[in-house]
Amino acid sequence: MKAITYMIIVLTLSLSSCSSQRKMVDQAPFEMGQATCQAWAGGRAETGSGLVLEIPILSENLDEMKLQQAFFRGKIADLKMENTEKGWVAKANFKNQNVGKPDMVMHSDSKQEVGNQPPKLKEKFPFELGKDQCVLSFLDGDTVKYYKVENIKEKKAKMFK
Repeated sequence: MKAITYMIIVLTLSLSSCSSQRKMVDQAPFEMGQATCQAWAGGRAETGSGLVLEIPILSENLDEMKLQQAFFRGKIADLKMENTEKGWVAKANFKNQNVGKPDMVMHSDSKQEVGNQPPKLKEKFPFELGKDQCVLSFLDGDTVKYYKVENIKEKKAKMFK
């Protein structure tokens, strides 16, 4: 009896873990041009820096596309569609976080340190990608699916004044 109960629990857990896996598709539901990325930096420290990923969309059925996020070089950013002179482009802006030291109270009386914030732990990146690869997430009905884009060309960095 214990063996049957154990097998039912194992079977239930193994089946439920399948639904949490990411559904990668082999072919994108839309046509794309050459994807590019370009590092950028503002002229002032508070402006920041980052990386812009651009993917030209050649398909004409833009109403059916529901692009959501881009996963690239260990970061995640929302995708936005922009109409440019060259046509529609999906853009993701990966801003670098300004990592300044937070104000902390260090005191011999631990009650004085109550307002200190604990360090934020970095979340595990959901995909293993090369430097020239990214994953796009999109909605297909109510299901989130993922497509891997490869051979992303890197443009010369852009410095703003």
